[in-house]
Amino acid sequence: MREVLIGAVGYSFQGDLSTGHTVMTRLREQSWPPGVSFEDMSVGPIAIVHNFQARARPYDRVVLISAVPGDDLPGAVRAYHWPGQLPDADEIQARIGEAVTGVVSLENLLVIGGHFRIWPDDVRVVEIEPGPATWGAEHSPVITNALDDVARQVREMALDGG
Repeated sequence: MREVLIGAVGYSFQGDLSTGHTVMTRLREQSWPPGVSFEDMSVGPIAIVHNFQARARPYDRVVLISAVPGDDLPGAVRAYHWPGQLPDADEIQARIGEAVTGVVSLENLLVIGGHFRIWPDDVRVVEIEPGPATWGAEHSPVITNALDDVARQVREMALDGG
């Protein structure tokens, strides 16, 4: 049986930056084949490293969902296979420093996990461009309208064979 983890990365109750959690909640309500599990990956990269190292069997695939500010318009979705390239040692140490102070970042999680070699060969990412930063459980209208599309893309990435 193939083991697939779908993980949400992001802050809680920070509007669009909470999109990963909202999408994961929607996905949990769907029917899934055996071997698919869900986890909040916002607890910090070092804790995630410890959790992965304690698993008896590694995951075959990991799909991460997060809102990541970039240069796109709010609501734009980026889906890709993470290439696994790591920065130099100083940058890795800087990211570990950020992580232990409570910074929640998809990039930090990927880099720190990659440094400690916890990731399977198949790591996929679905990012959505958030709107302006806000507080609360509500998303901006553009993100709300994109939630079904993001959930569909995550499901496809989790279940497809390629």
